[in-house]
Formats: sequence, C-alpha cells, structure tokens
Amino acid sequence: MLYQEVNSGEIMDLDEILSNFGLGSYQVTVCALMGLVLMYSNISPLSYAITASDLKYRCEIPQCDDIENPIYDPVWLNRVVPFNEKTIEPYKCLKYHYQPTINGTDTSANGTCNFKAFDENSKERCNKWVFGETERTIVNDFGIMCEENKWKLSMVGTINSIGQFVGIPLAGFISDKYGRKFILIIGSVSSAILGTARSFTTDYYSFLLFELLDSMASSGVYAATFVLGLELVSPKSRVTVSTLMGCFYPMGAVIMGFAAYMILDWRIMLRVLYLPGLLILGYAWYVPESMRWLQTQNRIEEMANVLSKVAKSNGKTLPSSVKEALIANTKANSDATNSPDESQLSCTKLMSKIFSSKEIFLRLVNCSFCWTTITLVYYGLSLTSVEFSGNKYLNFMLVNIVEVPAFLTSWYFMEHYSRRNTQAFSFLFSGIGCIMVNLIPTHYLWVKLTLFLSSKYAITMAFNTMYVFTAEMFPTELRMSLFGIASMFGRMGSMFAPQMTLLSAYFGPYIPILLFGIISFMAGALAFLFPETKDQKLPDTVKQAEFVGEV
Repeated sequence: MLYQEVNSGEIMDLDEILSNFGLGSYQVTVCALMGLVLMYSNISPLSYAITASDLKYRCEIPQCDDIENPIYDPVWLNRVVPFNEKTIEPYKCLKYHYQPTINGTDTSANGTCNFKAFDENSKERCNKWVFGETERTIVNDFGIMCEENKWKLSMVGTINSIGQFVGIPLAGFISDKYGRKFILIIGSVSSAILGTARSFTTDYYSFLLFELLDSMASSGVYAATFVLGLELVSPKSRVTVSTLMGCFYPMGAVIMGFAAYMILDWRIMLRVLYLPGLLILGYAWYVPESMRWLQTQNRIEEMANVLSKVAKSNGKTLPSSVKEALIANTKANSDATNSPDESQLSCTKLMSKIFSSKEIFLRLVNCSFCWTTITLVYYGLSLTSVEFSGNKYLNFMLVNIVEVPAFLTSWYFMEHYSRRNTQAFSFLFSGIGCIMVNLIPTHYLWVKLTLFLSSKYAITMAFNTMYVFTAEMFPTELRMSLFGIASMFGRMGSMFAPQMTLLSAYFGPYIPILLFGIISFMAGALAFLFPETKDQKLPDTVKQAEFVGEV
C-alpha cells in the first residue's frame, strides 16, 4: 500500500508512513530514553518539598536537657515549653521563663529539673534548639527558625512555580525556533548545572535565585520530551507509548524520596540527583530531532534519515520515493498555512471569538477553574505528605508512586466510560478522600494514609483526563489558545499550593486537606456541565463546538 500510494504521486503525510512501519526496536529504545528524561524532569518541580521541608525542633532547656544527648520529646516537655493547641506540637521558639530563685531559694541547688521554677504565665524566646531529626535542610543550614519564618519555606515552592510560569512559554518559543531535541538537552543539562550549584549556596536568597533559574531551565523539558517520543511512533501506538512514558515521570519523585531518606542531607541529595542529568548531553548523538519539526523547517534529508532508522528497526527499507512524497506534503501544508484565510488569530480576534459564544466562554471559565483545582490539590497533596503523620519520606514516595496505577487506569476509564463521568467522579472521589482524612482518628494512621493516597490517586486521574478533555471540547481554530489559557490558570494553583503549609501552621493541619476536599467537590459538580466528547468528531469551528455532545 505504501509503495502504491507513493508511486502514484499522491500526497502522503508522516502518520501514514509511520503506520506502515509499525513499532520497532529503535522507536522503543528512543521512547525508553525519553522516559528516563521524564523521570529526571520531575526532580526540579518537587525537590523543594525535601530541601525546604520544615523540621521538628523545640527550645533547648539547659536546666533540664541532657546537653550531650538531648531528647526531642521527653515526658517533662509540656511543663517547660508551651504547646500550640492547633498543631498539638511544642512552639518552636518559645519556652516558659525560668526563675533561678523562688522566695530566696535556689531552684537549681540539687542539680535536678525543677518544674516549679518555670513560670507558665511568662514566655520567652530562645536561641538554641533540640532537633527531633538528624536531617539537614535549609531550615538548620540557613537558620530559618521559628513559626514567623515559615513563610520563607513555602516561598521556595512559589518561586519554583513562578519559574515554570515564565519558563514554559519561553521554552515553547525556543523549541519552535531550534527544535524539541535542543530544548530537551539544553534544558536538562542546564537544570543539572543549576541544581548542583544550588547545593553550594550559603544563604537563603542565593538559594532562591538558583531555585528560580533551575525551574525556568527545566520547565520546557517535559513537553519537548513527550512530543519527541510520540512523534516517533504511529497514531495507533501513541496511547500505549504515552501511557508507558508517563509512568516514568512519578518515578523521579519516588527516587528522590528514597535518596532523601538514605542521605538526610539536602546538599548531598541534590548533587546525587542532579549530576546524572549531565549524561543527557549524550542524547545529542543518538536521539533524533522531531520529524515534524524537521518537516516544518524543510529539512527533509534529515527527516528521511530518521525514517530510514525506523524502517530498518522494523525489518523494512524506506523507498526513495517517500522523500518526494514528504516534500510534496510539506509544500501543500506550507501553501495552506500561507493562505490569507488561515492566518493566525490576533489577540483581539481571539477574544472576540471567545466572548461571541456564551457556551465557549462559560466552558472556558469552568475549565480554568478545574485546572486550578487540579494543580492546587495535586501539588498540595504531594507537599502535605511530608508533614503528614508517620515517616515523611515514605509518605512522599507513596503519594508519588500511586500516580503510576492512576495514570494507567485513567486511560482505561476514558476508553470504556464517558469522559465527563471520568472527570467528574475523579474530582468527587478525591474530595471524599480528603474530607474523610480529617474524620478518621489520629491513631488509625494507616487508614488515614490510605485515604490520603486515594485522594492523590483520584486527582491524578482527573489531571490525566483533563488533558484529553480540554483538547476535545474546544474548536480547532481556538484549541491551542484556549488550552493555553486554561493551563495558565492551572499554574495559579501550583503557585498557591506551597502556601497551604502556612494554613496548617496557623490554623491547624486539618485545614489544607479540608480545603482540598471542598474545592475538589465543587470542581466535580461543575464537571457535569461539560459536554460529552467521547467518540465525537473534533469540532473545527466555534459553531460545531457549541453542539458537541448533543448528537
């Protein structure tokens, strides 16, 4: 069939050619390498959950503590240190005032801890602490102590999100100009250098600067890597390949959690995790550039070389006439793109089209709220896991590894059930899990952890479904623009997520989880207002999009 169509002079596109070749060892190897990059790319967005995580510590009490080997939680602690009633933890920088003498009597005369010498009506600050963990984070390295400085820790995550907000469109521009492979390699290697440099910083503000730069450098790697892998296989193989490649992504966070647990030092952990990223420089000699990007640049010779490798790994040869067909297809696409009727929408025309359709406008507002909810809850649960009861490293690994089955099942549900129900019930189940976490007594730790993980599982399904659902409910002429607007609002959620730890510090640990539950419920209810898009033709115009799901 391939040979007949090419020899007859008919225009053939890249998908048609790849469909005739199948899935060979070269494609599988390249996609596996892309998976490793995806795994590495998850370190930068989440490393601050470890490096800037708060620690357990309280004031040192020289009159009572064993100075050589102090214990964080001795039985007498509540007699000498005030406790926060909301968090049920000792205040980190307050202690009761110690009175050396009472009524002329020396309270330390017998060399023991005299609780009567501590005045519970008078509190004072301390400048020496007893830590409950041996871990080193920027808390004890940079002296970011006390409750009033907790905002500095949550600010690290917000700076990271700002870096992504700036870096993603910048990476898109560079990717269009210099290629997907270029941004994959440059972004990964730059992130490796900046992340390693961050481990050598000596103060809080230089740490923030490198956090911002690292986030900007790495923000475009995920999209470029995913596109490179998917464009190398036929449309029939894309669902399978995208699902398997996506499973690599959460494994990066799992490996980071394990490294943090074994190393317990943020500086060494960053070096161990980031330095291997320099090996991605070797991809320049093996990984091909995006064939579609090469085609848009009229670099047909390079594109044909990649296709030859694909054909060879599938036990076939690339007919010489294929190059002529590709040139013809490229010319046809170029002519269509340059026609005045297909000119790119200006910002004014885009806004006009959006506001001219009530259905599209309301759909965009609803979609933007759902995106904001997803990123707020998704990243919020990942960050909250390190402050959840139990081993914070184990919690962090579990809350990320649960994304692997969630990624797989989301595709199953989308294939066998409606998009709308999959989206809505994913939100609702996440909300139920979050609310139930607060209703279960503290001593049922594993029940609470199971509900917590179920919430992350469900919101991950919502995340994966939203990518497909958003693309299917908007018309071709506005699809990428509206997708960009909705996902831009999604970044707002990831900026607010790190600040949820402040709510926990000031109002109690149950408040952020409760907020996640309520907002997930709201998004679930609103998701039922979306049109059903499964098995429907993608709309090309605004008018067609308005009637999606009604047939």
